[in-house]
This record gives sequence, C-alpha cells and structure tokens, in this order.
Amino acid sequence: MIINPKNTYGYRETLEGVKRLSARYSGILKEEKSGKSELSREIPLLMLGHGKRKILAVSAIHGREWVTVNYLLKCLECYCEALWYNRLYAGFCLRKLFEEFTLCAVPMANPDSVEIALHRETPPKNFQGEYYLCKDNARGVNLNANFPFHHRKVPAYRHPGEFPSSEKETEFLINLCEKQNFEMMFSFHSRGNTLYFRDCGNREIKGDGEIAKALGRECGYTLEKPTQKPENYAGGFENWFRHKFRKPAFCVELVLDENRDFRKPFEDFEQALCFGKTRKTLLVAMQCLSQA
Repeated sequence: MIINPKNTYGYRETLEGVKRLSARYSGILKEEKSGKSELSREIPLLMLGHGKRKILAVSAIHGREWVTVNYLLKCLECYCEALWYNRLYAGFCLRKLFEEFTLCAVPMANPDSVEIALHRETPPKNFQGEYYLCKDNARGVNLNANFPFHHRKVPAYRHPGEFPSSEKETEFLINLCEKQNFEMMFSFHSRGNTLYFRDCGNREIKGDGEIAKALGRECGYTLEKPTQKPENYAGGFENWFRHKFRKPAFCVELVLDENRDFRKPFEDFEQALCFGKTRKTLLVAMQCLSQA
C-alpha cells in the first residue's frame, strides 16, 4: 500500500502520495492542475472515475486538522485498489458507482496552515498559541469563514478576512465548484464523529435529510441539528455551497475523541476515525444520489 495513515502527512508527503497514487492507478485516477496557496504551494487535486455526475471532497481546510488528509488519501487508495481489481469494497460495487460518478478530491486545501501546525513554519502575525493548534492560512485568515455567504456576520475572532473570498485558497475552491457543477460536496474536519448537514440560513436543501440519515445509519455519525446562529455558519464553505448551488453539502467531523492530542501520529488511525464505518461516507452518498 502507498498510503500509511498512521504516519504524519505534511505537504511534501501529501504531494508524494498523490503522485504515487496517480501513477499506480493511472487509468482511473488523474492528477489535475490546480491553484496555489498564499505561499505559492500547489493545492493537490485528484479526479477518480469517469462518470458525468460529480461530487467534491475536501480535507485540511484547517491546518491543525491534518489527519483528514490521511483519511481522504486512504479512502482514495482503497477505492482505487477495489476498482483496479474489480472487487467489492465495503459491500459496494465501485465499478458501477464510478461509471456514473467522478469524485473530485482536494486532500490538502490549506497547505501553508498544515506546515505551520506540523512543522512549526513561521505563523501569521496575528497567531497566538501553540503551533499545532493553527487553523488559519499564512495571512491569518480562517478559510472556513472567508466564503461569500453572510460574510459581514462573521465575528472578528474567527478571522474571516478583510472581504469575502480574499484568500487564494478560497478563490481556488470557489472557481473549482463553479467550473465542475458538483451535485454534492463534503468538507472533512477532525473532531466529534458528527455530521452537519443543514443551517437555518439556507434551510432545507432537497435530499439533504435523506442522505444525512443514511450517513448516520451506515457510517455511525451523530447528526447535528441545523446550525441556528449566523455567526456559526456565516462564511463557511459548505454553507456557501448550499447557498450558491442549492445542493446538499456536508461538514463531517471524523475523530471520535474530541480531546485527542494532535501533536502525535495516529498509530490507532482505524479506531480513532472509526475507519471501518467512515470509509463508506462518500460511497453511501453517491449511492443515495444514484437511487434518488
């Protein structure tokens, strides 16, 4: 196997993993040209499958949540191996799913922040606290508060940026979504083993409740009630996606233990992320769309 999720995946390791995966599975997995971070790091972008219907999966929009990179890369490798050998995976016929769908994956949306959190790279001027807790990009902006959805309502302590989509990373994700016409998106985060699927600013999106229930049932997530306060959902990636496209968008918190120490590698990766269940997240969602 190429990806060992028990190791730490910083920027260099992620690029190496992406290149090795796309080389081994070149017939089904393709590395695409992408955008750059504020410090001119490439933002990795992979496309899996040949289907006309597209969904998006993004991880590490916050640097301190680097374990989501491990998760998404490992999912991609497992899916690729099953497709390559035409095997069932977790009970799913992937060949059928990926003939209908293409999965667009951004395993490290905020590479500068990951390098600050993991390797103590120089943090932004407004940063205070331990390096491993850094979530903002190199300019001190929280990307998950920088999207053009009620941006003026985001509290200053969340570091939303001077204006909506002011950051290169945010602009890249917006352009990607507008270009690809995704039917659904996932933003992977690290704490709580919970699923956020609706906010009061957007209210119900067609199909979001049914997909959320399936994800709770099949993957073990606790379903959170619709986010009520604008200051909690304004400027958020998935919230902007719902507003812009009126399609389902999910924030997934993966790690079961909310008090987990993120300064150490995840030697118990499978248990900590309930990987036996959470590995099915994207597959369950695609199946729901297919059967709708």
